[in-house]
Amino acid sequence: MPVAVDYPMLPLLDMTLFPGSETSLFVGRALSRASVEAAVAGNGQLVVVRQREFGTLEFTATDLHTVGTLATVTSLTRLPDGTLKITVSAHDRVSIDSVRRPDHFRVFATTLPAPPCPPARSARLRAALLRRVGTALTPEQLGTLRDIREAGRLVDTLMPLLATPSARSIHPHHSLHQGLLEKLDGEQRLLKLMKMLPHNRRAEVPGNGDFTQALALPGFDPAGEPQARTTADGSLWLVFSAMPPSWFQPTEATGPLGPCTDLDRLLERATGCPVFWDSMKLLLIDNPKPDTVARIERFLRGVRQGWQTATQ
Repeated sequence: MPVAVDYPMLPLLDMTLFPGSETSLFVGRALSRASVEAAVAGNGQLVVVRQREFGTLEFTATDLHTVGTLATVTSLTRLPDGTLKITVSAHDRVSIDSVRRPDHFRVFATTLPAPPCPPARSARLRAALLRRVGTALTPEQLGTLRDIREAGRLVDTLMPLLATPSARSIHPHHSLHQGLLEKLDGEQRLLKLMKMLPHNRRAEVPGNGDFTQALALPGFDPAGEPQARTTADGSLWLVFSAMPPSWFQPTEATGPLGPCTDLDRLLERATGCPVFWDSMKLLLIDNPKPDTVARIERFLRGVRQGWQTATQ
Protein backbone atom coordinates (compact mmCIF):
# COMPACT_ATOMS: atom_id res chain seq x y z
CA MET A 1 0.00 0.00 0.00
CA PRO A 2 1.46 3.42 -0.94
CA VAL A 3 2.60 5.56 1.97
CA ALA A 4 2.97 9.33 2.24
CA VAL A 5 6.53 10.59 1.76
CA ASP A 6 7.96 13.95 2.81
CA TYR A 7 9.13 16.02 -0.20
CA PRO A 8 10.15 19.62 -0.88
CA MET A 9 7.32 21.32 -2.76
CA LEU A 10 7.39 23.83 -5.60
CA PRO A 11 4.08 25.70 -6.13
CA LEU A 12 3.30 26.91 -9.66
CA LEU A 13 1.00 29.81 -10.49
CA ASP A 14 -0.44 28.96 -13.91
CA MET A 15 1.11 25.72 -15.09
CA THR A 16 0.36 22.01 -14.70
CA LEU A 17 3.22 19.55 -15.07
CA PHE A 18 2.39 16.19 -16.70
CA PRO A 19 4.25 12.93 -15.99
CA GLY A 20 6.75 12.03 -18.70
CA SER A 21 7.53 15.65 -19.56
CA GLU A 22 10.77 17.57 -19.14
CA THR A 23 10.29 21.26 -18.46
CA SER A 24 12.41 24.34 -17.74
CA LEU A 25 11.18 26.63 -14.95
CA PHE A 26 12.30 29.96 -13.53
CA VAL A 27 12.00 30.10 -9.74
CA GLY A 28 12.09 33.54 -8.15
CA ARG A 29 10.17 33.48 -4.84
CA ALA A 30 12.46 33.03 -1.84
CA LEU A 31 10.63 30.08 -0.28
CA SER A 32 10.32 28.38 -3.67
CA ARG A 33 14.06 28.81 -4.26
CA ALA A 34 14.67 27.28 -0.84
CA SER A 35 12.50 24.30 -1.79
CA VAL A 36 14.53 23.73 -4.95
CA GLU A 37 17.80 23.99 -2.99
CA ALA A 38 16.49 21.46 -0.46
CA ALA A 39 15.58 19.05 -3.28
CA VAL A 40 19.01 19.38 -4.92
CA ALA A 41 20.72 18.85 -1.56
CA GLY A 42 18.76 15.60 -1.20
CA ASN A 43 17.94 13.13 -3.96
CA GLY A 44 16.73 15.81 -6.39
CA GLN A 45 13.06 14.97 -6.01
CA LEU A 46 10.34 17.52 -5.31
CA VAL A 47 6.60 17.76 -5.74
CA VAL A 48 5.35 20.33 -8.25
CA VAL A 49 1.75 21.37 -7.61
CA ARG A 50 -0.48 24.11 -8.91
CA GLN A 51 -1.78 26.65 -6.40
CA ARG A 52 -5.43 27.63 -6.48
CA GLU A 53 -5.01 31.40 -6.04
CA PHE A 54 -2.39 33.99 -6.98
CA GLY A 55 -0.57 35.80 -4.20
CA THR A 56 -0.70 33.00 -1.63
CA LEU A 57 2.52 32.49 0.36
CA GLU A 58 1.36 30.86 3.60
CA PHE A 59 0.28 27.59 2.00
CA THR A 60 -2.05 25.10 3.61
CA ALA A 61 -3.48 22.05 1.87
CA THR A 62 -6.60 24.02 0.87
CA ASP A 63 -4.47 26.56 -1.06
CA LEU A 64 -3.16 23.85 -3.40
CA HIS A 65 -4.78 21.41 -5.78
CA THR A 66 -5.01 17.93 -4.35
CA VAL A 67 -3.03 16.25 -7.16
CA GLY A 68 0.48 17.26 -8.19
CA THR A 69 3.47 15.73 -9.93
CA LEU A 70 6.60 14.16 -8.49
CA ALA A 71 9.62 15.38 -10.45
CA THR A 72 13.42 15.28 -10.35
CA VAL A 73 15.60 18.35 -10.78
CA THR A 74 18.03 17.46 -13.58
CA SER A 75 19.80 20.83 -13.93
CA LEU A 76 20.07 24.09 -12.01
CA THR A 77 21.49 27.46 -13.01
CA ARG A 78 21.73 30.42 -10.61
CA LEU A 79 21.08 33.69 -12.45
CA PRO A 80 22.64 37.03 -11.39
CA ASP A 81 19.39 38.36 -9.88
CA GLY A 82 19.04 35.29 -7.65
CA THR A 83 16.46 33.55 -9.82
CA LEU A 84 16.98 29.83 -10.32
CA LYS A 85 16.58 28.29 -13.75
CA ILE A 86 15.88 24.59 -13.36
CA THR A 87 14.97 21.67 -15.58
CA VAL A 88 12.70 19.07 -14.04
CA SER A 89 11.78 15.62 -15.29
CA ALA A 90 8.26 14.64 -14.17
CA HIS A 91 7.42 11.01 -13.55
CA ASP A 92 4.45 10.33 -11.19
CA ARG A 93 1.09 11.72 -10.12
CA VAL A 94 0.86 12.24 -6.37
CA SER A 95 -1.87 13.22 -3.94
CA ILE A 96 -1.09 16.06 -1.54
CA ASP A 97 -1.77 14.89 2.01
CA SER A 98 -0.51 17.82 4.10
CA VAL A 99 1.66 20.91 3.84
CA ARG A 100 4.26 22.25 6.24
CA ARG A 101 6.83 25.04 6.07
CA PRO A 102 10.06 24.93 8.06
CA ASP A 103 12.37 27.23 6.04
CA HIS A 104 10.90 26.11 2.70
CA PHE A 105 7.74 24.49 1.34
CA ARG A 106 7.27 20.77 2.07
CA VAL A 107 4.41 18.32 1.58
CA PHE A 108 3.57 14.77 2.50
CA ALA A 109 2.53 13.17 -0.78
CA THR A 110 1.42 9.69 -1.87
CA THR A 111 2.14 8.23 -5.30
CA LEU A 112 -1.10 7.56 -7.15
CA PRO A 113 -1.75 4.35 -9.11
CA ALA A 114 -1.84 4.39 -12.91
CA PRO A 115 -4.49 1.83 -13.92
CA PRO A 116 -3.41 0.19 -17.18
CA CYS A 117 -5.62 0.63 -20.22
CA PRO A 118 -5.32 -2.34 -22.62
CA PRO A 119 -3.79 -1.04 -25.91
CA ALA A 120 -6.30 -2.95 -28.04
CA ARG A 121 -9.25 -1.33 -26.28
CA SER A 122 -7.85 2.19 -26.63
CA ALA A 123 -6.52 1.84 -30.20
CA ARG A 124 -9.56 3.51 -31.80
CA LEU A 125 -9.49 6.42 -29.34
CA ARG A 126 -5.74 6.94 -29.75
CA ALA A 127 -6.12 7.04 -33.53
CA ALA A 128 -9.03 9.48 -33.23
CA LEU A 129 -7.04 11.82 -30.98
CA LEU A 130 -4.07 11.87 -33.36
CA ARG A 131 -6.42 12.67 -36.25
CA ARG A 132 -7.77 15.62 -34.30
CA VAL A 133 -4.33 17.15 -33.67
CA GLY A 134 -2.55 15.89 -36.79
CA THR A 135 -2.21 19.15 -38.73
CA ALA A 136 -0.93 21.04 -35.68
CA LEU A 137 2.09 18.78 -35.08
CA THR A 138 5.15 17.88 -37.11
CA PRO A 139 5.45 14.45 -38.79
CA GLU A 140 8.27 13.62 -36.36
CA GLN A 141 6.08 14.42 -33.36
CA LEU A 142 3.19 12.37 -34.75
CA GLY A 143 5.55 9.46 -35.40
CA THR A 144 6.64 9.48 -31.76
CA LEU A 145 3.06 9.69 -30.51
CA ARG A 146 1.90 6.78 -32.69
CA ASP A 147 4.39 4.53 -30.88
CA ILE A 148 2.71 5.17 -27.51
CA ARG A 149 0.31 2.31 -26.90
CA GLU A 150 -1.31 3.46 -23.65
CA ALA A 151 -4.06 6.07 -23.76
CA GLY A 152 -3.16 7.96 -20.58
CA ARG A 153 0.52 8.22 -21.40
CA LEU A 154 -0.36 9.46 -24.87
CA VAL A 155 -2.28 12.39 -23.34
CA ASP A 156 0.53 13.18 -20.89
CA THR A 157 3.08 13.22 -23.72
CA LEU A 158 0.85 15.23 -26.03
CA MET A 159 0.01 18.09 -23.64
CA PRO A 160 3.45 19.80 -23.72
CA LEU A 161 3.49 19.49 -27.53
CA LEU A 162 0.18 21.37 -27.76
CA ALA A 163 1.90 24.36 -26.14
CA THR A 164 4.26 24.80 -29.10
CA PRO A 165 3.54 27.72 -31.49
CA SER A 166 2.28 25.47 -34.30
CA ALA A 167 -0.34 23.89 -32.03
CA ARG A 168 -1.51 26.85 -29.96
CA SER A 169 -4.71 27.21 -31.96
CA ILE A 170 -5.97 23.95 -30.42
CA HIS A 171 -4.19 24.11 -27.06
CA PRO A 172 -6.75 23.85 -24.22
CA HIS A 173 -6.59 26.80 -21.84
CA HIS A 174 -4.16 26.18 -18.99
CA SER A 175 -6.99 26.41 -16.46
CA LEU A 176 -8.31 23.10 -17.85
CA HIS A 177 -5.06 21.17 -17.49
CA GLN A 178 -5.45 20.36 -13.80
CA GLY A 179 -8.59 18.38 -14.56
CA LEU A 180 -6.61 16.22 -16.98
CA LEU A 181 -3.88 15.65 -14.40
CA GLU A 182 -6.44 14.46 -11.87
CA LYS A 183 -7.93 11.84 -14.23
CA LEU A 184 -6.15 8.60 -13.24
CA ASP A 185 -7.93 6.36 -15.77
CA GLY A 186 -6.04 6.78 -19.05
CA GLU A 187 -9.03 6.20 -21.30
CA GLN A 188 -11.12 8.76 -19.40
CA ARG A 189 -8.22 11.20 -19.60
CA LEU A 190 -8.11 10.81 -23.38
CA LEU A 191 -11.88 11.32 -23.73
CA LYS A 192 -11.67 14.43 -21.53
CA LEU A 193 -8.94 15.91 -23.75
CA MET A 194 -10.99 15.14 -26.87
CA LYS A 195 -13.86 17.21 -25.44
CA MET A 196 -11.48 20.12 -24.78
CA LEU A 197 -10.24 20.34 -28.36
CA PRO A 198 -12.08 22.56 -30.84
CA HIS A 199 -14.97 20.81 -32.59
CA ASN A 200 -14.26 22.40 -35.95
CA ARG A 201 -10.69 21.20 -36.39
CA ARG A 202 -10.24 18.16 -38.63
CA ALA A 203 -7.16 16.48 -39.97
CA GLU A 204 -6.57 13.58 -42.33
CA VAL A 205 -10.14 13.15 -43.59
CA PRO A 206 -10.30 9.60 -44.99
CA GLY A 207 -10.33 9.05 -48.73
CA ASN A 208 -13.04 6.92 -50.29
CA GLY A 209 -10.73 3.91 -50.29
CA ASP A 210 -10.26 4.14 -46.50
CA PHE A 211 -13.92 3.44 -45.70
CA THR A 212 -14.73 -0.18 -44.91
CA GLN A 213 -18.54 0.10 -45.06
CA ALA A 214 -21.15 2.58 -46.28
CA LEU A 215 -24.81 2.40 -45.22
CA ALA A 216 -27.52 4.64 -46.66
CA LEU A 217 -29.67 6.50 -44.12
CA PRO A 218 -33.07 6.74 -45.86
CA GLY A 219 -35.78 9.22 -44.96
CA PHE A 220 -33.75 12.44 -44.78
CA ASP A 221 -33.10 13.73 -48.30
CA PRO A 222 -34.71 12.00 -51.33
CA ALA A 223 -32.39 13.94 -53.66
CA GLY A 224 -29.39 12.23 -52.11
CA GLU A 225 -29.66 10.26 -48.88
CA PRO A 226 -26.72 10.63 -46.43
CA GLN A 227 -24.45 7.71 -45.66
CA ALA A 228 -22.94 6.30 -42.48
CA ARG A 229 -19.41 5.27 -43.37
CA THR A 230 -17.00 3.40 -41.10
CA THR A 231 -13.21 3.20 -41.15
CA ALA A 232 -10.91 0.40 -40.05
CA ASP A 233 -10.36 1.96 -36.62
CA GLY A 234 -14.12 1.84 -35.91
CA SER A 235 -14.84 5.55 -36.36
CA LEU A 236 -18.16 6.56 -37.91
CA TRP A 237 -18.42 9.33 -40.51
CA LEU A 238 -21.71 10.89 -41.65
CA VAL A 239 -21.51 12.02 -45.26
CA PHE A 240 -24.27 14.25 -46.64
CA SER A 241 -24.70 14.77 -50.39
CA ALA A 242 -25.95 18.32 -49.76
CA MET A 243 -26.50 20.61 -46.83
CA PRO A 244 -29.06 22.03 -46.41
CA PRO A 245 -31.15 19.12 -47.78
CA SER A 246 -33.22 19.49 -50.93
CA TRP A 247 -36.57 19.69 -49.11
CA PHE A 248 -35.60 22.76 -47.09
CA GLN A 249 -36.44 26.19 -48.49
CA PRO A 250 -34.66 28.87 -46.43
CA THR A 251 -36.41 32.09 -45.48
CA GLU A 252 -35.41 35.06 -43.36
CA ALA A 253 -37.32 33.54 -40.47
CA THR A 254 -35.75 30.08 -40.67
CA GLY A 255 -32.20 31.05 -41.61
CA PRO A 256 -29.96 29.28 -44.14
CA LEU A 257 -30.05 25.88 -42.39
CA GLY A 258 -33.33 25.86 -40.53
CA PRO A 259 -33.78 22.58 -38.61
CA CYS A 260 -30.21 21.55 -39.48
CA THR A 261 -28.67 24.43 -37.54
CA ASP A 262 -26.34 23.01 -34.86
CA LEU A 263 -26.74 19.55 -36.40
CA ASP A 264 -23.67 18.26 -34.56
CA ARG A 265 -25.06 19.26 -31.16
CA LEU A 266 -28.49 17.84 -31.99
CA LEU A 267 -26.92 14.54 -33.03
CA GLU A 268 -24.93 14.44 -29.80
CA ARG A 269 -28.16 14.56 -27.83
CA ALA A 270 -29.79 11.95 -30.07
CA THR A 271 -26.90 9.47 -29.93
CA GLY A 272 -25.21 10.16 -26.59
CA CYS A 273 -21.85 10.35 -28.43
CA PRO A 274 -19.54 13.34 -29.04
CA VAL A 275 -19.90 14.56 -32.64
CA PHE A 276 -17.28 16.64 -34.47
CA TRP A 277 -17.65 18.40 -37.81
CA ASP A 278 -15.22 18.85 -40.66
CA SER A 279 -17.77 20.65 -42.81
CA MET A 280 -21.55 20.79 -42.94
CA LYS A 281 -21.41 17.73 -45.21
CA LEU A 282 -19.05 15.66 -43.08
CA LEU A 283 -19.51 14.75 -39.40
CA LEU A 284 -17.47 12.34 -37.28
CA ILE A 285 -18.27 10.17 -34.28
CA ASP A 286 -14.99 8.78 -32.95
CA ASN A 287 -16.41 6.27 -30.51
CA PRO A 288 -19.82 5.02 -31.74
CA LYS A 289 -22.01 2.64 -29.77
CA PRO A 290 -23.72 -0.46 -31.22
CA ASP A 291 -27.01 1.42 -31.72
CA THR A 292 -25.53 4.73 -32.92
CA VAL A 293 -26.38 4.28 -36.62
CA ALA A 294 -29.97 3.33 -35.80
CA ARG A 295 -30.30 6.40 -33.53
CA ILE A 296 -28.92 8.65 -36.27
CA GLU A 297 -31.35 7.25 -38.85
CA ARG A 298 -34.34 7.78 -36.54
CA PHE A 299 -33.19 11.31 -35.72
CA LEU A 300 -32.64 12.35 -39.36
CA ARG A 301 -35.99 10.91 -40.46
CA GLY A 302 -37.64 12.77 -37.60
CA VAL A 303 -36.03 16.05 -38.66
CA ARG A 304 -37.58 15.81 -42.11
CA GLN A 305 -40.98 14.64 -40.88
CA GLY A 306 -41.07 17.38 -38.25
CA TRP A 307 -40.23 20.05 -40.80
CA GLN A 308 -42.87 18.81 -43.23
CA THR A 309 -45.49 18.88 -40.49
CA ALA A 310 -44.48 22.40 -39.45
CA THR A 311 -44.76 23.76 -43.00
CA GLN A 312 -48.08 22.17 -43.96
